[in-house]
Amino acid sequence: MYTVTIAAILQRLISARVGRILLCGIMVAMAAVGASAQVPDSIPPPVTVSEQPLAPGDVIRLSFWREPDLNGEFTVDETGMVVLPLLGPRNVTGVTTTELKRRLTQDYGQQLVNQDVQITLLRRVRVLGAVNDPGLYHVDQTMSLGDAIALAGGATDRGKLSDIRIFREGKEVFRDLDVNAQIAEQIRSGDQINIPEKSWIALNSGTLAGALITGTALILSYVVISR
Repeated sequence: MYTVTIAAILQRLISARVGRILLCGIMVAMAAVGASAQVPDSIPPPVTVSEQPLAPGDVIRLSFWREPDLNGEFTVDETGMVVLPLLGPRNVTGVTTTELKRRLTQDYGQQLVNQDVQITLLRRVRVLGAVNDPGLYHVDQTMSLGDAIALAGGATDRGKLSDIRIFREGKEVFRDLDVNAQIAEQIRSGDQINIPEKSWIALNSGTLAGALITGTALILSYVVISR
């Protein structure tokens, strides 16, 4: 009887302990689910391609209405700094394009009275492949891929302008683009615009067609003579 009582007591203690452990586990799991379901208000919306901050090698082009001596193109250095007339060094790292334009417009408004400044942000890209002058170029957000290709001397006769490809950090991110695709929707700083060459069949379609016509004519002539 004494043994049964001790066993019963131990069983109750063990059951209570297991119950508490299970209850704690359930509460922790529920808290984790609740935390994952809540989205903090402080998380900013994703930055679009056109809003991506400038990178080293990019350029800020300034054009002043009444102060042409201040006009020029100013390059972002390897640390993300750019030296601007009247304003001096500025760090553009992490600043979206819209915010950067707003800040510069405001700062120049404080420096110059009754003065308008046109600010154009240029991204450095590579234009490679079947173009006449491949290399590094600066493009702005108003341009199309066709405009960027024109900077590189235009496509060669072998260029396939219906299958333009974009490479980013060594990986292909877009393909099958045409010359009407907009820079603002596709291109980030440092991207590579590649114009592939047409296939052998496409390049020799005229020759193949001529050969086919000639061959057909010869066959018909042979058939007529044989009769």
